[in-house]
Amino acid sequence: MQLRGLVLTDFRNYAEASVEFSPGLNLVVGRNGQGKTNLLEAIDVVSGLGSHRGATGEAMVRQGAERAVLSGTGSAAGRDVRVDAEVKRTGGTRLLVNRVAVERMSASSSAGMLVAVAFSPDDLVIIKGGPEERRRLLDQGATRVRPLAATERQEFDRVLRQRTGLLKAASTSQRALATLDVWDESFARAGAVVVRNRLAVLDKLRPEVLRRYRSVAGLPAEISMEYRASWLPERPSRRGFLEGSELAGKLQSGAVAEDELRAALLDALARARSRDLERGVSTVGPHRDDVEVLLEGADARLFASQGEQRSLALSLRMAERDLVAADRGEDPILLLDDIFSELDETRRGHLVEMVAASGQTIATATSSAGWPMAVSRTLTVEAGRVVAHG
Repeated sequence: MQLRGLVLTDFRNYAEASVEFSPGLNLVVGRNGQGKTNLLEAIDVVSGLGSHRGATGEAMVRQGAERAVLSGTGSAAGRDVRVDAEVKRTGGTRLLVNRVAVERMSASSSAGMLVAVAFSPDDLVIIKGGPEERRRLLDQGATRVRPLAATERQEFDRVLRQRTGLLKAASTSQRALATLDVWDESFARAGAVVVRNRLAVLDKLRPEVLRRYRSVAGLPAEISMEYRASWLPERPSRRGFLEGSELAGKLQSGAVAEDELRAALLDALARARSRDLERGVSTVGPHRDDVEVLLEGADARLFASQGEQRSLALSLRMAERDLVAADRGEDPILLLDDIFSELDETRRGHLVEMVAASGQTIATATSSAGWPMAVSRTLTVEAGRVVAHG
């Protein structure tokens, strides 16, 4: 898999830019604030996953413009591919693959798309940050191995917005209140699919994260990742569904059917109805779930050292890369955002080994001095302008 060219118009601080990449290691050099990370973010956008920073259209579109236009050309699955993306300031991204609009991501529409995995110093928030960071990790991972997951997550988000609107309107509208049951059914159905997708990717990530962490840390540590559902009952359900403890066990083993998830979510919505109406928000559901990362049985967010947290974050990204490579049958494009400056010698060595064994890599740094690997092409970025050297 390779990205050969990238053309940007009104993206972040780039009014216009055209960049060519080599098949090997591309090093993007520049002072902070010149647009290095923006270039990597643009590659993420043309891979169909959107910003790895979780940015909105308003943030990605250059000031004074209404939309950003991006075009990436390269090869994937042995075929040439061109991906065009239009990011609107008001929200939403329109994708065309080989000049054909992609309205609904599917296995066929994404088979020839470029796939990128980004490593950043900010990855530490996956361990230290809030639940939304870990949910994003699973949702993006699910999309990489099963492209339809992106559309399914969008459907859940649509239902969530509709239900939230009804909850806010219910205090003054009996009609809104009367339609909640219908939307609860839709919420439970769409939510069960999102949870199923997350559990599937989590099941694949667990052994890879453990393997990578033991290698990076040089210790036979025990790592576990457990899905924490906000909608599990604290006591047996009055509707006769699985008790919270039993379903929790099924969640961790992955041996839970989609119908069971749907039924449990529907039951949770019924139990939370009064609270939801009072607050005007959906207080339970996949949008409030978390993944607990445990190191030697303790919550890594609270009890792991800074070094252990960095090793875990790096291992998670490495495992994500391994997952994509196994699923696609070829290495994804690696995006390294000034990552070496944040790693000690041992962790840097493991990352170098992974890059050396991978395909195309596009990395950023403030200087090329002391770079630990042979570079195929160096690009200099200054104030949204890119100049190639070699």
